[in-house]
Amino acid sequence: MVLVRTIIYGLNLDSGRVIEMITVTPKAIETMKAIVNEDKRKEPIRIFLAGYSCSGPAYMMGFDKQTDKDVEEKVDGFKLIYAKDLEEELKEATVDSIDTAQGPGIVVRVKSKGAPACGGGCAGCH
Repeated sequence: MVLVRTIIYGLNLDSGRVIEMITVTPKAIETMKAIVNEDKRKEPIRIFLAGYSCSGPAYMMGFDKQTDKDVEEKVDGFKLIYAKDLEEELKEATVDSIDTAQGPGIVVRVKSKGAPACGGGCAGCH
């Protein structure tokens, strides 16, 4: 079995070479298409920073209007957008589908360096 995935690429302006930005799994694409079709939404899907926890930044997704401060990526029939200032944080992110008690959902996973808001350790978050 071959796993196919969609990868969004960005241009590294320092070196002029293309770098991998965001991986969107096939299951996530399927889930997002179902949500877009069910809600009959035309707006792009925004990835945004929702806050910090002991494990690092938490990202969420939702329908939103695009601004001139956004990066836009077309993914299999819909648009993903995110603020330009999140490019570095989302450089190796993966968008995946998850099953929850409320039904299917989408998760954005990033390589975490921990949260600066925790004061140096998780004990400060509890």
